[in-house]
Amino acid sequence: MIKKLSKRIFLLIMTTLSFIILGIIILFAFISYNNTINASIFMIDKIINDEPKKLPNGKIENYKINPEINIDGLYNILIENSTIIQTSNSPNDKKINEYAIKISKQSNTKGIIGKYIYKARKINKNTTVVTFIENENAILHIKVILIFSIVISFISIIVIYAISKKVSKIIVKPVKEAFEKQKQFISDASHELKTPLAVIEANADVLENEINSNKWLRYIQNEISNMNKLINDLLLLAKVENVDNLKEFEQFNLSNELEIVLSMFESIAYENQVVIKNNISKNIMLNGTKEDVQRIVSILLDNAIKHTDAKKEVIVELKCEKNVILLEVKNMGKPIPEAEREKIFERFYRVDKSRNRDEKRYGLGLAIAKSTIEKYNGKIEVYYKDSFTIFKVVFPKLD
Repeated sequence: MIKKLSKRIFLLIMTTLSFIILGIIILFAFISYNNTINASIFMIDKIINDEPKKLPNGKIENYKINPEINIDGLYNILIENSTIIQTSNSPNDKKINEYAIKISKQSNTKGIIGKYIYKARKINKNTTVVTFIENENAILHIKVILIFSIVISFISIIVIYAISKKVSKIIVKPVKEAFEKQKQFISDASHELKTPLAVIEANADVLENEINSNKWLRYIQNEISNMNKLINDLLLLAKVENVDNLKEFEQFNLSNELEIVLSMFESIAYENQVVIKNNISKNIMLNGTKEDVQRIVSILLDNAIKHTDAKKEVIVELKCEKNVILLEVKNMGKPIPEAEREKIFERFYRVDKSRNRDEKRYGLGLAIAKSTIEKYNGKIEVYYKDSFTIFKVVFPKLD
């Protein structure tokens, strides 16, 4: 949970800062590019200054390039229907003519092409005047700005990454400390409760021997049993979440282990009038502990059987898919509301609170299963499809 929170905060900070910083850099580069182009266009306009004249009827008179404009590095080309009609001071260069024809077909009125800055003027629908100016210093300036922007962007991303990592750790630190204290409190409180609960249980047994059993004693003994289950679940959750207590993993046959657990639940399924079916691929290996697998499958099976309608099916599937091991436990019953599906893996969360209270279910089973699965860098999710509620567990495949 802490890792996910830290990752989300990191991504939020990095995304926000990246958008701001890169936005500023792009804006700076765009303004510099525009200013450089506009400076050259201003020079072109100042030199050319030969806007086409309109006739009284609104039409434009037959336009011709002013042949008197003869400045080195400034070239005027008149194009009509993609054909060059007239040139002024144009070098005998096929490339510049190709540029002119290409520009006449575009909607851009100014920009850079090759080693030239250009301006295009539409005289009428079919006629365009393209003016080129050689300005190596301006083009070099634009290239320097572009390279500078790329370098600064790259450095900024590295700095933003480092800042985001540091800030996310600072933000998460108090949450992590509070969470660790909460886990420690649950563990300590659970241990402390076991002793007085054992004393109460022993005294209840003695009292039963002296006065015989009655409904009041049965109430006490039932609640003791329920409290014992809750305390054991809390201790198990604290143990699972404590990475310092992890056992060394070993390779074992997951398929065989799954079949053993299924056989243990046959009687429970029979009592609930539920049919267990399975589709287990053979000899799928997992690197972990059998105890963890038994815990995960038992929790999911128990949950599936409890929430399956009478005479309906629970289906367990195990297979390898691409680079993962896929375990699915499906049951036919009332679907979990979509808004609740992420929350059911939280501690003490119960969808049907009244029913779970009557059955003495405290909402810890799926939290324990999720924490155990995450030890394997796996993930668990739940969804509803074709009348089945499906719990899907994904483990990394053993190399």
